[in-house]
Amino acid sequence: MSMFLTPDELKDLTGYAYKGKQAEWLGRRGWKFECDAQNRPKVLRTYAEAKMGANTRRATQAEPNFAALLK
Repeated sequence: MSMFLTPDELKDLTGYAYKGKQAEWLGRRGWKFECDAQNRPKVLRTYAEAKMGANTRRATQAEPNFAALLK
């Protein structure tokens, strides 16, 4: 899976195929993005998921039970 939304995913998100319109749509709605050397908007996948309300927290390893060492 790519670190950034794919061109098709950006088209689905914004409703626009043209990169300039995509950037305009993202900017008007306060989305954080950067443009690459071809002036295509780049949106981090994790940012987009969080912005759309997905739970992006990764499962973390449980803390060790230090009290068990005292027994």
